[in-house]
Amino acid sequence: MRREIPPLRLLTTFEAVLRTGGVQNAAAELNVTQPAVSQALRNLEDHVGTKLLDRRVRPAALTEAGRILLQGVSSGFDQIGQAVDHIKALESADQNIVTVACTICTGTYWLMPRLAEFYNQHPEITVKVSTTNLIPQFASETDLLIRYGSGDWADGESELLFRERLIPVCSPEAMMRLGNGDLAKATLLNVEAEDECWPRWDQYFEAMGLSGGGQGNRTFSNYVQATQAAIAGMGVMLGWVSNSSDLLRQGQLAVFRDQPLFPDGAFHLVRPKHKEAKAAATTLARHLHRCVADVSSGK
Repeated sequence: MRREIPPLRLLTTFEAVLRTGGVQNAAAELNVTQPAVSQALRNLEDHVGTKLLDRRVRPAALTEAGRILLQGVSSGFDQIGQAVDHIKALESADQNIVTVACTICTGTYWLMPRLAEFYNQHPEITVKVSTTNLIPQFASETDLLIRYGSGDWADGESELLFRERLIPVCSPEAMMRLGNGDLAKATLLNVEAEDECWPRWDQYFEAMGLSGGGQGNRTFSNYVQATQAAIAGMGVMLGWVSNSSDLLRQGQLAVFRDQPLFPDGAFHLVRPKHKEAKAAATTLARHLHRCVADVSSGK
């Protein structure tokens, strides 16, 4: 059974009188008249059924009942204050968590390497990366998408991140083995893609004016698997330069044929239309745009 407690207004007045040192000071703090403070004290005494202040002395002193009540009220207000501080801390923490959705390959090979510098600059922000084999979609917690395509999507507001190009790549060992970039002699590594915009080998052959080819082609369920297969020397993949550039620079992959395919689509940052943008999400978006600009300028 819940205990009956006096109205909060009366308890607040009682605590203010004792904390500030008198009725006059409490009235000024609470922005009420002194008679209103005195009346609130009398109402509180009526509610608890006993005197809380000994008015025979000046200034009035607490009775034993008053000391008991003041201890409980002060403790309760302290706990309420701590609870409010906790709530504010939770809200602040939520505002510093940014959830980004993208494909597995974009998250693994493009986004993750660029988060290291971001964390160095903004240690107070946490980035949660949600990946998929399919076209990334918004969930309730999503703040940003990195999505490939035309940029004309009904579910969000998109801004161009970077245009893409694709180029045949393989391991340096496979390069030595296969030689001069003849795709007819190579095992072609394919990716199963739900997105119709995703360029495939047949589009590459058509764009380059080649008749096609390849020996013992292999297909993988996602780009990461195909990339690891290329690194392991299993064949030649059609590599997105954004995802392959770090691996090329590190020497894990090599350009097999220096003739890039420039697809119609591009990578975009997409924000949900009906969700207020977090400051932390805007900070991350600026960082990613800066990373792209640095690459374009040769930095």
